[in-house]
Amino acid sequence: MKRASRKLAKTKRRANYKFTNKKHPVKAISSTILGCVSLFGIIAAIYLSFLQRGDTKPGYGLTGLLAVIFSVTGVVLGALSFRERDSFYVLSWVGTILNGVILIIVALLFVVGLQG
Repeated sequence: MKRASRKLAKTKRRANYKFTNKKHPVKAISSTILGCVSLFGIIAAIYLSFLQRGDTKPGYGLTGLLAVIFSVTGVVLGALSFRERDSFYVLSWVGTILNGVILIIVALLFVVGLQG
């Protein structure tokens, strides 16, 4: 009885592994990296702007513009990475959603800036 349960436990352990030839698309990795760079840039620009109480330097605006360019590129790369077959799509989703959220945040900042 004990021997049979050990064998059953071994079989269950092996059944959890799946070997596949799938890999993460390069476009998805690029999209995620661009999203992280954009997020860092936006957070740094907002933080430094608050430290200076709104008296910002032109470099902060340039950082925001570059973040928008990176995010648009990231959304496009993330969307294109879904076309690749036999790939993991986790980074495709992460990159696309992250860049989309950054674009929404920048758009909201722009609208709030116009009203204030």
